[in-house]
Amino acid sequence: MKNIARFGQILFIIGLIMSVVGLIVGFWLMFQDNDKWAIRFLIAVPTGFMLMFTGLATTVLLSPNDDSALSEQRSLKDSDD
Repeated sequence: MKNIARFGQILFIIGLIMSVVGLIVGFWLMFQDNDKWAIRFLIAVPTGFMLMFTGLATTVLLSPNDDSALSEQRSLKDSDD
């Protein structure tokens, strides 16, 4: 499961890069009247967002849980009562 969570993190970063680059380059090309390439880069934005969302969901759902710190905090709260 740890490898799949790492894959989700990588997928999130790739999606983030695709979205940011697609927005910046796409709008720059659009203002330069190069509509053919601007459309191609702007199409990368929703694709990158989809990869970001998939990577985030994969990371959150499949990352290993370490509840030892939480259990320690709960036990300290219980002893104060």
